[in-house]
Amino acid sequence: MASQLPPAAAAPSTTTTTTAATTSVHRPSTTTTTTTATTNTNTSTSTSPAASATTIFSLTDDDLREIFLRLPDLPALVRAAFTCRPWLHAVRSSAPFRRLFRTLHPAPLIGLFLEIDNGGVPSFLPLRRSDPVVAAALRRGDFFLTSLPPVSTGWGLVDCRGGYVLLWDGMPDKPSVAALNPMTWTVDVLPPVPAKISAGSTLDFAVLGFHLLCSEESPWSFRVACVCSDRHRVRVAVFSSETWKWAIRPWVDVGGNCSLKYMAGTLVGGSIFWPYQGEARMIRIDTATMDITFVDLPPLVEVAGQNFAVGETRNGELCIIYELGFFLHVWTRRSVDGTELDLKIVQVRSGLVHLSSTCITHAGTLHGWLFSLPLDTIELELLLEGSFDGDAHLYNMAWPPSLVRDDESIGQE
Repeated sequence: MASQLPPAAAAPSTTTTTTAATTSVHRPSTTTTTTTATTNTNTSTSTSPAASATTIFSLTDDDLREIFLRLPDLPALVRAAFTCRPWLHAVRSSAPFRRLFRTLHPAPLIGLFLEIDNGGVPSFLPLRRSDPVVAAALRRGDFFLTSLPPVSTGWGLVDCRGGYVLLWDGMPDKPSVAALNPMTWTVDVLPPVPAKISAGSTLDFAVLGFHLLCSEESPWSFRVACVCSDRHRVRVAVFSSETWKWAIRPWVDVGGNCSLKYMAGTLVGGSIFWPYQGEARMIRIDTATMDITFVDLPPLVEVAGQNFAVGETRNGELCIIYELGFFLHVWTRRSVDGTELDLKIVQVRSGLVHLSSTCITHAGTLHGWLFSLPLDTIELELLLEGSFDGDAHLYNMAWPPSLVRDDESIGQE
């Protein structure tokens, strides 16, 4: 990348000649003769190439960041940033650059967590094995979740975000929740959700699900939102890794028969959207204030089964995917070789829709497919085919904390 300026042309030789005339002075008794010789002085001027050379170290932080934006993905940026301290500083010292890079280059998908045969922990299927950074992460990371403590009911995965996976033991009364970072082998078993979360409930109290609340600019901390309901109301309890405590919000009356779907919430931007089963509405939970409001769905949209998903486009705008004709109306049930397939929307994030389809084969075994569909190109890609039930949690590579912390230490390399 270094550019070498051509050496400056040598200045022409300059010859300076000084001549003094011979002077004779006649006096009566003496004669004095003074002679000054001619002096030639040759002066040559040249410029050293090294003095005006432009090297890679001449680039400013702004120049480096402009170059880094043209890298293809996050693994390439990681390799570049750890080349030397000045390059690492250029990434660490600019939060606007990191936000723009994330917008232009979404975090790569490096694997899938799948529920297979009702095992004690989810199984992991790695992708992108050919990428050296991803391959190194897979070798060093705890993607088999071996550091989880054992529980009698087994662990079920409920969210994947910011490099963490969130797991729940499925107990409705005193649920145990754990947040695990496979890249760093960090396991945080959260304190039990306080029993008073159900205080004041009328009938049909239920824990609907959990969500991870993470920030790419603060990868050392996280929050967990627990959403609960009874027959007419909803409330949220929030755990903070900084205080290591749960904070319980007041009950909010949602009116009528509260039929919020179990484990159906979606985190989009700064809000959690939770649909009602069989109704054309959903609630919106602001993750900053935990205020709860209502969102009406478009006409003719009714949530039933897995035909509905809330997600975000590449530029972060809210979108709704509906199997029966709202967005992407071509997604319908179809028959292949006489076998009826069910199409399920798994996730919509960063402009990518992930779909799964399952069927029972003629041999009586379960068979599934997982697809990826970009909203901008509408080009369907098969990611996985095998024996699974269609449920998957997608794990994307998170920003290493060493690229965010702006200090003098490089940290874990």
